[in-house]
Amino acid sequence: MRQSAIQYVHKYRSELLLFALVVQIMISPLADFHPLIGAVLAVIVLLLVFAGATYMTNKRLPLFVVIPAAVIWLVARALEAFGNSDHPFTHLAPVAGLVLSCAVLWALLQRFSSQHIVTRNLIAEAFINYLVIAIAFSQLYWIFNHFLRQPFSHPVPRNQTSDLLYFSMVTLSNLGYSTLAPINPYLQFVTALESMLGIFYIAVVVARIVSSYRPRQRRADRMPG
Repeated sequence: MRQSAIQYVHKYRSELLLFALVVQIMISPLADFHPLIGAVLAVIVLLLVFAGATYMTNKRLPLFVVIPAAVIWLVARALEAFGNSDHPFTHLAPVAGLVLSCAVLWALLQRFSSQHIVTRNLIAEAFINYLVIAIAFSQLYWIFNHFLRQPFSHPVPRNQTSDLLYFSMVTLSNLGYSTLAPINPYLQFVTALESMLGIFYIAVVVARIVSSYRPRQRRADRMPG
């Protein structure tokens, strides 16, 4: 039973990782108002990151980049949730999270480019990459929101990370803005770059999947004459 469960997780780990990441994003607004839920989600995200680290072929990247950034991010989130949110160390959470997201994204893109057969795992990993790009830009927007003066059309509280994630997702997918828009010229160029990256990524992924598609060979059942 245990062996079959391990085989199932290993076979569908990309789909399971995608499902867990989507669920975490959907319930992320709860973390803005409940510190305990935010701490639990932080631990879940850390576990997802470690699960994604198993895809990395370069073992030095998790050892020297992913694990240290994950530890700093988790400690900073814990201090933010249960301690003084104005402590300077809590400002390291988005920076460490940005480094962490970029490292995971780099590893997943390397794995994606090395696959030559279109499978469900490959499609799931492509969508995971898309979500990680949105998460990385949301962390970058947090840094802009904290250090720039009037970056958005209306103030975004520092603890409202879900608003910045939503803003990043609609920017990446080119859905347009609703009540939040960039007004700082530096931020406007960053959002334009994210929009271009979203279009470019979809074009590259579709081309990559189409070029790697191999139809299944049909076996012709011949009746004996």
